[in-house]
Amino acid sequence: MSKLTSGPDRLQMLRATGDGLRPGERTEILGAHLVSTPSHVADALGVDEGDNVERRRRAYYDGQGVVALSTSWLPGRIAEAAPELLVNQPLPKMTFGLVEERTGRRAAKRRDIVAIKPVLEDVAAVLNLDPGVPVLTMTNCYWDQHGEVTEYAEDYLGQGREL
Repeated sequence: MSKLTSGPDRLQMLRATGDGLRPGERTEILGAHLVSTPSHVADALGVDEGDNVERRRRAYYDGQGVVALSTSWLPGRIAEAAPELLVNQPLPKMTFGLVEERTGRRAAKRRDIVAIKPVLEDVAAVLNLDPGVPVLTMTNCYWDQHGEVTEYAEDYLGQGREL
């Protein structure tokens, strides 16, 4: 089995080495848009359902295939301060580093939820699975030094990975 690189791992690596990718990993940005907030994301971000939030989706790959499909949700005011979040290309300092650089808001606390969930239709193709197949997921909520949410992330983990 191949090791999984989770969002918290990436944050730790970014702070320790300046890079959130393991050797041999790469990322592909699948979309970066302002969207209307779904209810579960609104609750997590502390915004009203339907408010504009930034949704950034990327796939991480290594020599074994897909590591994870990750979707970050950020309050719209963060996207205003860091317009690069809305560009379909990798960020040199990842989402964490760019948010900190532009806003001074450092991820200081997080909550991780690990669960088995059915693969959503829009995720299935990236993971090379049929929609509805159960997979391991990790959801992370990050708070800054002031106790405000900076990011809510949902990751669908690649098959054959150990957490």
